[in-house]
Amino acid sequence: MKIEHVIDAIKKLTGREVTKSPMYDKVSEWRSWLDGNVDGFHEYSAMTDLVNKKYTKIKRHKTDMLKRGAEDWASLLLNEKTRIELDDKASEKWLQGEDGRGGVLGENAFRRNANELITTSRWSGTAAFEVYIENMAVVEESRQLNAGTGIGINFLAADQIIPISHRNGILKEVAFASSRQQGDKVLTDVTMHTLESGQYILTTFTINDEGNLYTEPVTIRTGSPVPWFSVIRKSGYNRHDTGSTFGASIIDGNEDVLKGLDAAFDNFIVDFILGRKMVFMNSSMFNEGVDGSRIAPQMAGASLFMNIGDSQKDGKFIEEYNPTLRVQENADGIQKMLDLFSFKVGLGEGFYKLDDSGVIKTATEFTGSKQTLVKNVAKEMISVSEALVQIVEGILWIGASVLHVPGVKADAKVSVLADDSYITDEYTERKMWQEEIAQGLRSPVEYRVRFFGESEEDAAKQIAFIKDTEPGVADLLGSQEPATV
Repeated sequence: MKIEHVIDAIKKLTGREVTKSPMYDKVSEWRSWLDGNVDGFHEYSAMTDLVNKKYTKIKRHKTDMLKRGAEDWASLLLNEKTRIELDDKASEKWLQGEDGRGGVLGENAFRRNANELITTSRWSGTAAFEVYIENMAVVEESRQLNAGTGIGINFLAADQIIPISHRNGILKEVAFASSRQQGDKVLTDVTMHTLESGQYILTTFTINDEGNLYTEPVTIRTGSPVPWFSVIRKSGYNRHDTGSTFGASIIDGNEDVLKGLDAAFDNFIVDFILGRKMVFMNSSMFNEGVDGSRIAPQMAGASLFMNIGDSQKDGKFIEEYNPTLRVQENADGIQKMLDLFSFKVGLGEGFYKLDDSGVIKTATEFTGSKQTLVKNVAKEMISVSEALVQIVEGILWIGASVLHVPGVKADAKVSVLADDSYITDEYTERKMWQEEIAQGLRSPVEYRVRFFGESEEDAAKQIAFIKDTEPGVADLLGSQEPATV
């Protein structure tokens, strides 16, 4: 997809002044780090024949830590414990089912896809949700939307987002572009969300690889004052496009840290490759094959023996070479770079650990810069929560105003309850809550709401059911005060 062609098409159709952001080139750079395919670094040329001055292309071993860091950030910001709650039960049931895993969100595999979208927003700086209606029906003359059969959700990366207008970094109007292959043609489908008299209009069209219109634009007046899209932006100053709706990658300005990390890991691996034992032998020690070639004494260990011709070293016919492997030095170097990487991407020093088997893991007893992590997660949750609330509000408006789902309220209040188990593990927190319940500081209802994800009403019913079916000693004896002696 050529973003310039999409922007030119938008300008021609709308007459609006839309410019290409420098962020598209930056996202392409960050994607090369994500793929582990940075020009001049992950593949480089080294002289391997000093006599004939021949060079060989060498691929550097990589850790894939940008991908890992982005995924770990996503697991902190949206996971199975994150809850989306509405103040209207009918609307909440339609949105996500009885158990919070069904409904419209469940049909779109929202939690999995949203988690992957947040991963994208960490390495690229920005990502977006877009809601659409399946099988839209419109009034022909006015192009007014009046019906549909269902709701779908698109999950879009930074290089698929073309801002049309924004205010204080808040996206107001936007176009989303997606490329597809059709036969020998590469086509780009574009959907614009623009405002007219305070209501959104959808305009869809397709361009070919030369930037020419492949299909005529189709306009639909949604009647919605609520946007059908939302953007997740990594917080922080974006020096590449100040004041825009785009955020910057978690590695922005820290690419050299990734270079150091991959270089340290590459050195660790190469040390083992180059550190094998070798035996240098005079040619007289080799057997001679039928074709005159020299054969090592043990064919199974052919790579162990090196023929040095008729020369001798210090009068010896055979010489062993046993290089020392710098295992601990290399491991310490990688750990230092991991600490620097986790600190630079906001996870806090000590978040990762190189274990004894050489595998990079999240530290099981992470006690590093936890306060840094807590503050950073709280800061990043602002954008994530706002994006989730806005996209749910768009879904609710469609359900109530277009699909006319019984009981669904377009103005139901939406709130996002984030997971805070990164501060303390769940087992410790449960024990603390149980002690507070025993002391009368909390109620069992609060406990079930917190750890079982139930509503207060369901929690109260379940506790009453347990008491009826399995009464405790106090219930069997009644509430009489014990006699005093």
